[in-house]
Amino acid sequence: MAANFAMILSIFIFALLFLFLLSVFVTSMLSLFKKQKITNYKPNVSIIIPCYNEEKNIEKCLDAVYSSDYPLEKVEIIVVDDGSSDKTAEIADNYSKNISLIKGKHKGKSEALNLGIKNAKYDIICTIDADTEVDKTTLKKLVQPFMNPEVGATNGSCIAKNKNSLLGMFQNIEYHYNNLIRKSFSVLFDNGIWFYGAFACYRKEILKKIGYFKKDSMTEDADIALEIYAAGYKTINIHDAFGNVLVPSTFKGFIKQRTRWWMGVLQALKKNKKLFSKKSSPSILFLFLNQYWWSVYSIISLPIIAYQFYYWLPYNLSSLYTVGSYTFRWFSFLGPLYVLYKIPKGWLSIYNMFGVFSGIISVLLITKALFLFKEKFNFRNVIAIFFYFPYTIILNTIIIISLLSMVFFRKRYFIY
Repeated sequence: MAANFAMILSIFIFALLFLFLLSVFVTSMLSLFKKQKITNYKPNVSIIIPCYNEEKNIEKCLDAVYSSDYPLEKVEIIVVDDGSSDKTAEIADNYSKNISLIKGKHKGKSEALNLGIKNAKYDIICTIDADTEVDKTTLKKLVQPFMNPEVGATNGSCIAKNKNSLLGMFQNIEYHYNNLIRKSFSVLFDNGIWFYGAFACYRKEILKKIGYFKKDSMTEDADIALEIYAAGYKTINIHDAFGNVLVPSTFKGFIKQRTRWWMGVLQALKKNKKLFSKKSSPSILFLFLNQYWWSVYSIISLPIIAYQFYYWLPYNLSSLYTVGSYTFRWFSFLGPLYVLYKIPKGWLSIYNMFGVFSGIISVLLITKALFLFKEKFNFRNVIAIFFYFPYTIILNTIIIISLLSMVFFRKRYFIY
């Protein structure tokens, strides 16, 4: 009885996963038939770079800004040093006479951003993290949508700089995958979903209207994007505006970053829960559904995956080789391919079909993302795609860690 219930539950959960991924796939395909408008709008821009102990990165960040093809006479650059204890302020101050250096006390990124915004001359604000290097055409592409008065903020696609390590190559694939989804929803529904603040543009008057960046969320970029939407403006993703960002190079740093991201977005959604209504853009509704779906799925999926692995294991115990082959197939893309190969022998059934098709859709989306962002299909990327399933298990485990942190430390993270 318990075994039947477990199998029925696994079928139901993987069927929901398949439908979720299918909806993303359909959205990405439909978005191909709608193009983003290109204008020649070049307003004055205030570039704000908040930094704290970024002596290793600030010069490269500034080099990238000065290499932009945007007219420098239309740009002011403000570096806000958030009380660094290293040489960040000294490097910025000596870099160029055209840079305005503002020194603040160590009050966090949100306060550093607000300090820069309040001292900015121009209405279009571009914020760039000190460890981010924007491409030559990025600034030009980010400001173009502001010709439309309904646009309140724009951001681009984050590309992993340090992608050659084992952890880096999986994050590189994940970033491209997420960039594809962000681009698809933004183009199709004329409004973005996940808003990454590593580099982004805003209207100063709107930021002032909504009270600037807040400190009651660990992801101030996601929070401000939702508040901008709630104020009646659009947030647009420009998929070919690239910024090269540093991704965590250690597993400890990776877990810390992703835990902060997941809890921070949940905080932002809780603050802006009134947006979850039929009147909201499909992009906003997807943001809510995505976050809550993966929160539930991460908790349920791990025991189900373990049960499924154990359920089919007895059919593969004839030798050490069959056990190894079975395990290898389970945790790689070879599994779905092998099941499809064995269809004539009846291997595809309702017990495994949703998991198989979910794996195939994921690989198709990742492959499309790599083509879209002109990423090479080198050995590292092929390996990362082939073993992407174990990486998703790690991501789901981190989500569980995030949820447990919120349960046991609720007062720390949800104080409003």
